[in-house]
Amino acid sequence: MADRVVVCVGTRRGLFVYESSAKRREWKRRGPFLEGWAVYHAVVDARRSPRIHAAAVSDVFATTVMSADLKSAKFTGAKAPPVPPKPLQAHEKFYKQWGISRSPRVWHIEPGRTGEKGVLYAGTAPAGLFRSEDDGQTWEPNDALNNHPTRRKWMPGAGGMSAHSIQLDPANGNRMYVAISACGAWRTDDGGKSWTAINKAVAKYPGAPKDGEVGSCVHKLLLHPAVPGRLYQQNHVGAYRSDDYGATWNAIHMGLPSDFGFGLALDANNPDTCFTTPLKTGTNYQFRATEGPFRVYRWNGPGKGWTGLSKGLPAEGAYLSVLREGMSADTLNPCGVYVGTGTGTVFHSADAGRSWSRLAEFLPPVLSVTAAVV
Repeated sequence: MADRVVVCVGTRRGLFVYESSAKRREWKRRGPFLEGWAVYHAVVDARRSPRIHAAAVSDVFATTVMSADLKSAKFTGAKAPPVPPKPLQAHEKFYKQWGISRSPRVWHIEPGRTGEKGVLYAGTAPAGLFRSEDDGQTWEPNDALNNHPTRRKWMPGAGGMSAHSIQLDPANGNRMYVAISACGAWRTDDGGKSWTAINKAVAKYPGAPKDGEVGSCVHKLLLHPAVPGRLYQQNHVGAYRSDDYGATWNAIHMGLPSDFGFGLALDANNPDTCFTTPLKTGTNYQFRATEGPFRVYRWNGPGKGWTGLSKGLPAEGAYLSVLREGMSADTLNPCGVYVGTGTGTVFHSADAGRSWSRLAEFLPPVLSVTAAVV
């Protein structure tokens, strides 16, 4: 029986690892590891002897996937890391408009399904999907998605064009989901040989083409592990839920203080629950912080709306931002919820958001938070 919770906190200056018992009352810190690297995402692969895989980015050492046993935390880089697609000429005007870096990034790492020994997936910027079958040592591109005929219509957002959400259907080995900013969500039902855009009824971002199957700026997409076909997404313009594998979506953001946000987490024990962190809207896309009290919001299911959760969180003067990988939940009951901020603080709740405390303070700006039970 799993009895330990591990939280990986990726920052602009390295990776921090926090461990606790299932009670989640006291935490032990390890690290920083990968000092000098920006860790866009890090995840514990608990399918066998636990390993950490990190999306590590350096303007000096390039971008790669770093891996290590959880116990030793001695990281080594991939022999053949993912090589993101080059920006298209058709996208140049957007890179110039937003002042977006064209430097390649590994953005997200997703372990394969139980039983898929050594399989990992990676998302990159510029947007690309990659697969490894040897624990992250070598990577191969998914050409069907990376070279999709609609790619010329994909648009880099203010943060670039990234494949940031990769979700694997545990009940169907051929079905998976990928979300790309700013393009939309995609599903494959044949193991990645072909892809279907799943953006019906999702609002398009400002300036997107009004016709066609792409043009939705998904900020985060998650699949509930217990209910086949139930998906949640936090979008640039709203929060949505699907109960039919993404074929259609229902808006659920009514009642939130803002329809804009990045953070998203699910309660593995309650398919009708999700958590998000709305951010202040405005014209400056580089500063999307809350203003005043900081709250996490919990969706309680159809007809029940949202609850603002604030016990233990800053009550005033909190200018906090949460990025797309900055929120996570563990699988215990009640679930633990974890939120990292641009000011280097990580908040956590051991009771599904009812009360909060500080897991970490004074870290470099937090890029990602992931929780695992091992």
